[in-house]
Amino acid sequence: MNQDTLKLQTKAAGPVECLGQRFPSDEARREHFLKLLAQKLKDPEFRKIEGFPIGKDEDILVLSDPPYYTACPNPWLGEFIKGYGTPYDPKQPYHREPFAADVSEGKNHPIYNAHSYHTKVPHRAIMRYLLHYTQPGDVVFDGFCGTGMTGVAAQLCGDRAEVQELGYRVQDDGTILNEEGKPFSKLGARRAILNDLSPAAAFIAYNYNTPVDVDAFEREARRILKELEDELGWMYETKHTDGKTKGRINYTVWSDVFSCPECAGEVVFWEDAVEDGEIKEELHCPQCNASLTKRNLDRKTVADFNPETNAPVTRAKRKPVLINYTVGSNRYEKAPDKSDLALIEHIEKTPCPHWYPTNQLEPDTDLWLERDYRSLGILTIDAFYTKRNLLMSAFCREAIMRRAGRMRGILWFWFQSVLMGFSLVNRYLKNAFSQVNRILSGTLYVGAMQSEVSPWYSLNGKIKRLHVLAAMRRYDS
Repeated sequence: MNQDTLKLQTKAAGPVECLGQRFPSDEARREHFLKLLAQKLKDPEFRKIEGFPIGKDEDILVLSDPPYYTACPNPWLGEFIKGYGTPYDPKQPYHREPFAADVSEGKNHPIYNAHSYHTKVPHRAIMRYLLHYTQPGDVVFDGFCGTGMTGVAAQLCGDRAEVQELGYRVQDDGTILNEEGKPFSKLGARRAILNDLSPAAAFIAYNYNTPVDVDAFEREARRILKELEDELGWMYETKHTDGKTKGRINYTVWSDVFSCPECAGEVVFWEDAVEDGEIKEELHCPQCNASLTKRNLDRKTVADFNPETNAPVTRAKRKPVLINYTVGSNRYEKAPDKSDLALIEHIEKTPCPHWYPTNQLEPDTDLWLERDYRSLGILTIDAFYTKRNLLMSAFCREAIMRRAGRMRGILWFWFQSVLMGFSLVNRYLKNAFSQVNRILSGTLYVGAMQSEVSPWYSLNGKIKRLHVLAAMRRYDS
């Protein structure tokens, strides 16, 4: 990003202008519009709008940052269009030849990788269409916005460096020349209206398209990790192979345990079915030497007790088989020893003082139809997590909720971007660059080997990647 774009992050510290009104600070702007939104929420006609979310006023207000983002129909859309839209004038001719070109953009851009989401489109691909069909200041509507890449593209149409990365030339007066050297557009941000029925998508889009003080974000993010270390750091400690030095766990590999259909002997998937990180087509029972495949193995289960439902539950048996950890600046691997197993047992008995979701998985939901999670003992949302990462996630959520305003939003965006990577759907892949967010695309499949990653291993890198959000600018900036 160029220097002019990066300087935009400093604007929020001083006076701001929003929908024709001037405020001494961005916090004053937020407070003013939150009061207006609170009044609007008391209007019964407003709540009759189709698709209005089911939720308490307080929750809608906590999630909203009006007028830029509301977790309900946005009552300021009319003012936005009036302030930034251009009335249709039939006397002004508009003509564009159909955009006809192959568009291929990679998925390794820092913006793309800041937060994962299915059906995501790289912003540079969208920029080509916006530059072709629109002019600076035009209003672009995306009613199925997903992660808000259309908004990102609209803003970055005003970024000279990003436009040039598309292979176009930008003249001093802002005229953009295509590959053939012909003028076809002008440099300048477009205005975007983003909407999605998915609350998660709308929240992600908001954070992608709203500026943040990245220095303040990094301070708060690292403060939360320090609070976590002070409170729960003991859960991620392990002894080095010298038996004395303490190391910090990066991730623990868990293996499913099966039962041999011939002798009912125990088959640990990691030990008996995996060789050099690859799953063997044929394996042998370590007890009776019977020839087996994964398909004809029976799942081993253990009886457990769910304190939330106050009822017994049967869970798939898993076993920790590998610990990757750091001592100083060096990384090591080892099999779990007695102290590691004792630590896990202690964690299992540790109560959680913070809220976490315990919603039941109903048999008639798409989630249930995707796979019968009863065989895994996953009957509630929290069962997707090991006890260690459940305690950690609940603590971090509580710490983030204690923050306010824009900071709370970007901190939750940061944590939520890897939240599923803390769960059992995070598969272990030996030759992967890292074990962060190793989730099978488009599914909640729980593999036979899972990587239980630590928060420091997973979140430290995300802090650096989110610095790119400093380049995002508000539509009326």
